[in-house]
Amino acid sequence: MLPFRFLIIFELKSAKNMKNLIVLILLSFITFSCGNKNAELTDSEEQKAPSIAASSEDGLIEDIDQKLETFNRVESLEYSKEDGTNISVVAHLYDEEHIAKVEEEKLDGKTKLNSRTSFYYQNDVLFASKKLSEKLKGNTAYFSEEITFYSPDGKVKQSKERISDFEEYIANEEFRKIDPVSHSSEEAFNVLKQQGQFKTTFQGFVDSGPYHFLIVGENVENDGFTSALSIQKEDATLKFLRSEGQKAIGKELQVQFEKHMDNQGYLMQILIDVAIVERKK
Repeated sequence: MLPFRFLIIFELKSAKNMKNLIVLILLSFITFSCGNKNAELTDSEEQKAPSIAASSEDGLIEDIDQKLETFNRVESLEYSKEDGTNISVVAHLYDEEHIAKVEEEKLDGKTKLNSRTSFYYQNDVLFASKKLSEKLKGNTAYFSEEITFYSPDGKVKQSKERISDFEEYIANEEFRKIDPVSHSSEEAFNVLKQQGQFKTTFQGFVDSGPYHFLIVGENVENDGFTSALSIQKEDATLKFLRSEGQKAIGKELQVQFEKHMDNQGYLMQILIDVAIVERKK
């Protein structure tokens, strides 16, 4: 059927044409009305998704979150791209070997939407993931919190979600059942292990007055993930990399670092040690 705005262009040459046009307009309004009712029904059906009460697995999540201060904490480098994408990961360990929780924070450079995804482990097996993120419905942003529970073999058992216009109020909302959603931890572990697109290869230096930075990251030509480490003193490895210049680009490095907050509230990654990794061919 022609949209309403096209119907009004018919030229009215007789009463008969007028009647025909009225019929067409009425049909158009009927179609529009039915479409609105269908949309309302869809929204109503979404709102009536069954609410889900807290389970014992929710209790395990809460227990881990309450004990985070007692766990060992391991932080990744903070990586960024030229388009504004930013990602960092924190792992919380029961001890030196066993993971309790992994948290990935990410800003999508294209959409400018933030997300924080947490992965929960018991006996080194993932049992739950939680993703708090900004989403868009049309041009309107809102906050979503998704929780998924997994069986020991990694299959999704159940997913649920609650939403709110404001992040600070989302805890007041009820969780409702949604279609199964699996949150992948692959990227988070790649960040932690400095592998894949988060590999720490030499990408150059940035010098700005008294400040000097070593740039490491993915060895690609355009817009790879990189990370900047503040140089406190130049050792033999750094002097060698400077002397090699462009010839050293892409060399794999092993870096040790610490994170500090400066007096102005900026997070600094302090380079503690750097070594060139020699791989056997």
